[in-house]
Amino acid sequence: MIDTLEPRKTAGEATASRAAAVAEGAIRRIVPAERQAFLDHLLRLDPLSRFMRFGGVVSDAALARHASRAVGGDKLLVGYFHDGELRAVAELHPLPKRAGKPVAAEAAFSVERDWQGKGIGSALMRHLVLLAQNRGIEDLEVVFLPNNGRMKSIALRHDADFSLDETEMVGHMRTPRATPFSWIREMISDVSAVFSAAFELQDRLLPRQHRGH
Repeated sequence: MIDTLEPRKTAGEATASRAAAVAEGAIRRIVPAERQAFLDHLLRLDPLSRFMRFGGVVSDAALARHASRAVGGDKLLVGYFHDGELRAVAELHPLPKRAGKPVAAEAAFSVERDWQGKGIGSALMRHLVLLAQNRGIEDLEVVFLPNNGRMKSIALRHDADFSLDETEMVGHMRTPRATPFSWIREMISDVSAVFSAAFELQDRLLPRQHRGH
């Protein structure tokens, strides 16, 4: 019998494949007008991905409440868009200030099943670190289930320190201080986000067969 399985990719080939997947889409800030797109993304998560993101079983109604609270205010969202559709999101939630403790925020990630394992989560983390850096956030915290290997790998790439809090893993990452260059990077990204969001919102109003033309 002839083995028809494809050969395993080398580390270099896998890295190139992930970079290509990220390059095919666009990563930018999510604006308040895209709240529905964020909810639609959450509703597309398969049961396991939804469980991993929220650490338990979450209803559609709970997702709607989360989407209404997460977009706007002091919370920041960064999304990965492919062909105008939001496929992955990184959320930055500032935590209450505590005397004598570093300024902290919690990061959370959701990636649709078909887009997992392509380096998109890592790319979103880099953008989230930039946003945290420019807001004086010193401690970026990620909370995830112990069996969420992908989330642990992303945090490890950013030199996270881990602890086990009852049934959850908690990773803490130190963010660098803001620099003029980091502010310029965010400013350019924000301008791009506004124009891209306006174009994509307009595009969604068209029938699907006419989108992108």
